[in-house]
Amino acid sequence: MAQDNESLESLGSKIANLSSFLSSQLATLDLPQPSFHTNTNPLPQDPAIQLVRLNLMESLERLQHLVTGPVDFWAKESCLRNHELLTYDVFNNFNFWDAVPIDGSASYAEIANLTNLPEQMVRRFLQLAYTFFVFAEETAGSEYVVHTAASANMAQSRHLQAVVAFNLEEARPAATVGVEALRKWFMGKKEVPEDIESCAFPLATDDGRRRGENIWDFLENFERPGQPRGYRAKRFGDAMKGLTDMNMTMTDKVLHMFDWKGLEDATVVDVGGSAGHVCALLAGEYPRLNLIVQDIPSAELAFRANIASSCYASRIHFQTHDFFKPQDLSADVFLFKSVFHNWPDKYVSLIVRNLLEVLKSGNHLIVFDIVVPSSFEASDMSTSLTMRRLFAAMDLQMHILCNSKERTVEDWVNVIKRADPRFELKGIHVCQGALFGLLDFVFQD
Repeated sequence: MAQDNESLESLGSKIANLSSFLSSQLATLDLPQPSFHTNTNPLPQDPAIQLVRLNLMESLERLQHLVTGPVDFWAKESCLRNHELLTYDVFNNFNFWDAVPIDGSASYAEIANLTNLPEQMVRRFLQLAYTFFVFAEETAGSEYVVHTAASANMAQSRHLQAVVAFNLEEARPAATVGVEALRKWFMGKKEVPEDIESCAFPLATDDGRRRGENIWDFLENFERPGQPRGYRAKRFGDAMKGLTDMNMTMTDKVLHMFDWKGLEDATVVDVGGSAGHVCALLAGEYPRLNLIVQDIPSAELAFRANIASSCYASRIHFQTHDFFKPQDLSADVFLFKSVFHNWPDKYVSLIVRNLLEVLKSGNHLIVFDIVVPSSFEASDMSTSLTMRRLFAAMDLQMHILCNSKERTVEDWVNVIKRADPRFELKGIHVCQGALFGLLDFVFQD
């Protein structure tokens, strides 16, 4: 292993150099330095800064692993992660975020009153959160709690809250029955089944009730007392917007790597486009494009909330459509953003085949999704540790939720051509340090 020669001193020196370089980069760009203060903004989605940031994060991880040691590592990871995630779930469900003023403080008693929890439990969960820099004591030993950068960002973004809610309320329960799912559907088999139901998600429960056959029916129809029907589907749309704002996705930057301007007044259909976040990004830069979002009926509420009051309301239209049924709308471009990775291969091919009746030669099928580096499985060190971890984690997320997977360029070509060999991959747009890539398939009739 390449890291066998790394020592405490070599890693410490590397960390010092990378920290200094990142700090000077930010200063050159006249950007503020990272801090724990509530008004701290995320680092910019600049590939050069992202590369240094990822290298620094990797070196810090390696140093921490060396210092922790091979025995304490297992005790720390197997116990600590459970309760870290539980704490965030508690904060999200009982709205600790709003219980503390952004520019002020709140006592433990005040937080207990606002969250309707015993003060002792409020203290106990906050004590763990402090060690992750989520909230802080106003002063050491104080009875008052203040926000940190991490907790303040949660308080100020319903989209970020939705990301956390999806991961902890929808995905985490499925992860807890992941072993059971492997025994039930995968153990003893050489080939992976392609049914969406053959995963952990249907085995998980919500308030003691089985969730149904697949995650999409659950998001649409599974009710919870005190919540409106379909609230999970709306929250999922908010979570997708939250992901576009994260450094690791670089959604805006990767999206604009494609030559949208060259399409002039083309019609672009964002299939499964949810609340219309991607179309809003396109509308802001390319005023001649005709933009349509297609999704299931429950997504329209999130679309209206996001688009109706925006300056793009007259340019982006919503149309109800089930992509498992034949497409009836002709368009120059069919865009699929974070859709296909939710489905096993046979479903992806079916979705693509449903376009064939309206496709003309030269039409584009844009896959805007996670693109795993082709060297990933060989553990090529050119992909940073942080990114390799994210690719692998997202792959397992798809496994437990949908019996799907994340795909390399080769995987994407195979699954699209499985639908119809007339699709040709004409463009690959990826950005170092980004999870997402954009693949341009052109239909050649």
